[in-house]
Amino acid sequence: MSEAEISGARAGATETVAAPILEAQSISKTFQVRGGERFGRKIGVTVLDDISLAVQRGESFGLVGESGCGKSTLARCLLRLLDLSAGRVLFDGVDLNTLDRDELRALRRRMQFVFQDPFASLDPRMSAAAIVEEPLLIHEIGDSSERRDAAAAMLADVGLTAEQGKRRPHAFSGGQRQRIGIARAFVLRPEVVILDEPISALDVSVQAQVLNLLGSLQEQLGLTYVFISHDLAVAEYFCDRVAVLYLGQVMEIAPRAELFSRPLHPYSVSLLSAVPVPLAGGRARRANRPQPIGEVGSVVERPPGCPFEPRCPVGRGREVCRGERPPLQRHAEGHWAACHFPGEMAVHRSGPASVA
Repeated sequence: MSEAEISGARAGATETVAAPILEAQSISKTFQVRGGERFGRKIGVTVLDDISLAVQRGESFGLVGESGCGKSTLARCLLRLLDLSAGRVLFDGVDLNTLDRDELRALRRRMQFVFQDPFASLDPRMSAAAIVEEPLLIHEIGDSSERRDAAAAMLADVGLTAEQGKRRPHAFSGGQRQRIGIARAFVLRPEVVILDEPISALDVSVQAQVLNLLGSLQEQLGLTYVFISHDLAVAEYFCDRVAVLYLGQVMEIAPRAELFSRPLHPYSVSLLSAVPVPLAGGRARRANRPQPIGEVGSVVERPPGCPFEPRCPVGRGREVCRGERPPLQRHAEGHWAACHFPGEMAVHRSGPASVA
């Protein structure tokens, strides 16, 4: 990617007056895996490739895309749970790569993570109250009595009683376990919370309850969210701005209303076309638009040009798409797309998607 393209991508991610609270600047992540000469030699697999984006204070910023596009890896890089191969991440202006272990630990009081699987992320040997209290103990906040009171208050904030706080994770439903995970992340009163598909493991009947809880806590505590989802209906319901990822690259960034009414990248259009649109009488329909060709590509064999070109109804076979990677360029206020033919493929929807 050229310097001009990198500059454009950064501008697209940060074109607001206020400084972002969380910013990725041309970050990449490469893993070493066995794959050469009959798996006897390690090769580098680039999972994230030159990603730039910024998250503004107080917003819900969505990361969407199909499974395997790099959403969860990006989330872990943003908190430096994984070290970067290139680029840097700034939190409130501080470069996380410059921090030592103690400094990073202190800063993580302001950054927390809610995991996808609420049961796997909770210690089965501990009570709910002890799980929520643990971050306060790790960061040496308050005495034992103050920590117990803070944990009880946080459990109450997520709709769980003091009596329920005595139970262990196996005694709760999936939705209640996720509430415990949320309470554990929020008890430190962080500024940024990364939510890695926080409702995908839950029944549809409780998904909206958890989303509403997250919205209420965001307003109450003044939080900033990075919300990861493969469900665009959920992203439309919950997020203020959305970045669309494919094979570890950003395809499009736009405000929610702009992205869902006027997507520019064919991949975004294809994703939106698959979202059911509610009709009268409880029925739903899907947009009748061209769908991607074949299956999701592989980061091991990422095309030299646009990563979506082999599946793209618009660009497949076009020489420029096959050979030249499109830069992330501005097309409207706050709306950026990495496409040689932006807007050529349109989607028509009669109304917003809904969350049960």
